Amino acid sequence: MRENFKLTKEKSDETKVEAAIQDAADKELKAKIQVTEADVKARLSVVEEARRVNAYEKDKNIKFAKANAALKAKLEFIEEKYDYSSAAKQMSVNDFKELMMTNSSVNTTMQGFAGKLEQV
Repeated sequence: MRENFKLTKEKSDETKVEAAIQDAADKELKAKIQVTEADVKARLSVVEEARRVNAYEKDKNIKFAKANAALKAKLEFIEEKYDYSSAAKQMSVNDFKELMMTNSSVNTTMQGFAGKLEQV
């Protein structure tokens, strides 16, 4: 019986040593996991920020593309409808005098009309 007790005590001591070794290995692994998790969290925050910026830039580019398409369509319409065959004639001093006279005659006519309108 004493021998059994001795063998059991030896197994217990061996088990305690193995448990201590495993505890040390567990602590090392937990430390490595914590370092890795911190690295992963840091990288994840960078990736999330990059995704947020990417989504914002994508939306902005879509808006610019729509505006660009609309402006191109407007330019094509204007170029298609513009009559390049007509051009303004060379204006002389007489042309300016005529323009000023028509403006003054319109102004005098409008003054009479405005006066009658005020009376009403």
